[in-house]
Amino acid sequence: MNDNLSFNDLNEQAQMKAITGFMPFYGKLLANNELDVMTTFDFDHVMADINRTIKTVSNKTPEEIYSYVINFNSAAIHDLVNELPQTYFDNGNPMTDWSEWYVDEANRLDPDATL
Repeated sequence: MNDNLSFNDLNEQAQMKAITGFMPFYGKLLANNELDVMTTFDFDHVMADINRTIKTVSNKTPEEIYSYVINFNSAAIHDLVNELPQTYFDNGNPMTDWSEWYVDEANRLDPDATL
């Protein structure tokens, strides 16, 4: 099994698994208004579109929301996940749990910087 792969190194099926695994984590951050660290990687400014779509269908179950967002904002989600300094196993699972990854990235930020 290959590991330490970037998102772009994954095949299409593994990329979809990576995104499917990422969306509940992202949804939780959005719901808790904790996207500060994530915005530092939003180089293509796609998070506003993703967030708007999530809010638009917020009356659905979380699984329905994530499925809808993945289909409706596929390019935006690919762009965002591609920018994140996360590594993956070749099956699309992240090498570091998303929650742990987020804490690590938060700890790397300059405490004097403004987000």
